[in-house]
Amino acid sequence: MENVFNSLYKGEYKTKLFSQPNTYQDNQILNNLATGANLPEKQKNEKTCDDAFFEYLYSFKDKTNDKYFTLLMKFVLLFRECYDVSKNKDNPGKKEAVTNKLNPEGLPDLCNEFYGEFMEPNNFFGIDDQEEKNEIIEIIQHFCIWLFKNEYTKSKLSLASSN
Repeated sequence: MENVFNSLYKGEYKTKLFSQPNTYQDNQILNNLATGANLPEKQKNEKTCDDAFFEYLYSFKDKTNDKYFTLLMKFVLLFRECYDVSKNKDNPGKKEAVTNKLNPEGLPDLCNEFYGEFMEPNNFFGIDDQEEKNEIIEIIQHFCIWLFKNEYTKSKLSLASSN
């Protein structure tokens, strides 16, 4: 976890990110994963984007290999950053984290902006391999389906068929 954190928040991309945590313990999602903490019990309608991000990662941490889980963590951290940047776009003087306050209903609406306006101009934050770039698209789709199936959103992802 620390290596993913350092590659994003301590490396060349630091200035392009919304939040500026000093250590991975300052990032609540990573801290909860590292310590094995569970989130407090909340009703679905009380859960925040950060709650959904943590639960998504937590649900797959023992079901995938380290390399893929690292990519999942990178996706979650970057998607979270993109959401905060997007929500603060209209008010550049005010820099406020919203993923720890807003519910996850609006997360699927951010997918195109995340890939096209956040990832591409920033050289995919060090994801150089085309296969991993393609996998990010798969993770975006999977995350949106997971949000819907877990009743975090009413937005159902429909994938266009080439038939």
